Amino acid sequence: MRTLTAIPLVAVAALLAPRPARAVGAEEWQLSARLGVGDLHIDGRSPIGYAGALELEYGLSDAWAARLMAAESAHSVDANMMARLPGGWARVTSLLGGMTYTFDVLRMVPYVQLGVGFVRFEGAVKTPSAKMAGELGVGTDYWLTPRWAVGGVLQYLFAPVDLLEHLGELGQSPFAFSLMLRASRLF
Repeated sequence: MRTLTAIPLVAVAALLAPRPARAVGAEEWQLSARLGVGDLHIDGRSPIGYAGALELEYGLSDAWAARLMAAESAHSVDANMMARLPGGWARVTSLLGGMTYTFDVLRMVPYVQLGVGFVRFEGAVKTPSAKMAGELGVGTDYWLTPRWAVGGVLQYLFAPVDLLEHLGELGQSPFAFSLMLRASRLF
């Protein structure tokens, strides 16, 4: 009976024991899935919706990783006939490439992300558009095992051309902000 009680306690102690973090190392691959909420700012509206992404990273060194990400968010919006705004679902789809820099700290690994790519604003928006995109992100992962991690990430997705054209009207350019949970597997 003591053996049956000891097995779960040893497993929990092994998971909680301090050991070096396992951020993406040189020549290693990491696949991550994200799910969370997003906030879209377009046409003077700011609906909150669902957000998700898939991310693939390749370690260039112990601190730097190249990455690709495909993401989408969906936001329910009400029609506004006076402003000629359609109702339904507004969507943001993006495909980005960039870099991740990690700060190794035991089992908690904070990181920053920069990316460029394409974003498409479509659905229930006044003017659907596809543009060049920029991305800024910060997050942290907690390594459960040497191969599996869970964490969270804040992401700001914007069209740099719109920001430059509307510099004085910062809030008028379409952008998306998301907070997502992330599960990762290191290969």
